[in-house]
Amino acid sequence: MINCNTLIFSASIGNGHNQAAKALQEEFEKNGYTCEIIDTFKLVSPAFHKVVLESYLQILKFSPIVWGKLYQHTEEHPWFLIMDQFGTFFTERLYSIIQKHKCKSLISVHPFSTAILSKLKRKKNLDIPLYTVITDFVMHPAYIRNEVDGYFTASDHLDYFANLYNIPISKFYSTGIPICSIPALKKPKWKVKYELQLDPEKKTILIAGGAIGLTKFTKILKTLNAIEDKLQLVCITGHNKKAKAKIEQLESKHEIISTGFTNRFTDYLRASDVILSKAGGLTMAESLACETPILIHQPVPGHEEQNAQYLMNYGAAVKAEICEEIPVILEHILFNERYYEAMVQNIKKIQNPYAAKEIISEISKSVNYKKEATTNQQSHD
Repeated sequence: MINCNTLIFSASIGNGHNQAAKALQEEFEKNGYTCEIIDTFKLVSPAFHKVVLESYLQILKFSPIVWGKLYQHTEEHPWFLIMDQFGTFFTERLYSIIQKHKCKSLISVHPFSTAILSKLKRKKNLDIPLYTVITDFVMHPAYIRNEVDGYFTASDHLDYFANLYNIPISKFYSTGIPICSIPALKKPKWKVKYELQLDPEKKTILIAGGAIGLTKFTKILKTLNAIEDKLQLVCITGHNKKAKAKIEQLESKHEIISTGFTNRFTDYLRASDVILSKAGGLTMAESLACETPILIHQPVPGHEEQNAQYLMNYGAAVKAEICEEIPVILEHILFNERYYEAMVQNIKKIQNPYAAKEIISEISKSVNYKKEATTNQQSHD
């Protein structure tokens, strides 16, 4: 048996869910609690995980509109409940893992994991609290299960959602999206630029496409030649090696710095004056924490489009519908000081860099966790 205070169930379908899981794990361990992350599908069925991941990536790459229609359709027709049936095949494997770890709570950061764990609780009559952490700025019925004891979200429509799906409002916590700690938050932008060997005097734009680098980098970079002032363009291409190679061959009037997947993403984000990206939940939450104005372009239809609308409603982001709009919008953000400052002030109203701390605090009020330090001390006595 392994004594573990909590198990966090994620899914490697998009990097954001794993980042949220790491943020929660980091906060648990800061408080002296033991915690382990389970990559749900990868652990219980690597073959099924591969099928789901490849299907998701193919849809996003070649037919994102299909994903958007599926997302919207499930808000009215709950076909996502089919995941509960898939959960039947994984019940025994997950049950043995939970029993082995003797955990006191379960946390899910992906709706598929929530569905499977709910099925497990129901089938095994498992008396362990289950919490779900929503990694977008909007709620979706795919997260809703009777077996869930608490929902942690950035959504500001909790009363409406609770009434619509007949869920006690006490189960909802408005915490924001959990992100890992960002040491650079305490440093001014010029200093972080200097540490990254960037020119502190130049306006800096971070162009990001998520872990899989879906952004059309070269097309965007070519349009930016329309901006007269010379800029510093940081392109983070994630795991997209082809995009990185194309960027390195591109000629531009601006200085271009390209890098693949990096553990210093939030440093670059804090150093930048604007981020140009799609609207992944974790990236947007990190952008808010870093007080970096957001220009959204080509968000994934469905959840990312809703994230974009949420941020635009609060004046924390602007959206470029077509590529040709990007230089015009960027110039307005970068060189209109009053507009830039207004965006920063709007960001401050909705940011929550300490969401993970709030989530752990709320859960620990209900769960009697044992602290690692206390356990170690008792073993020495």
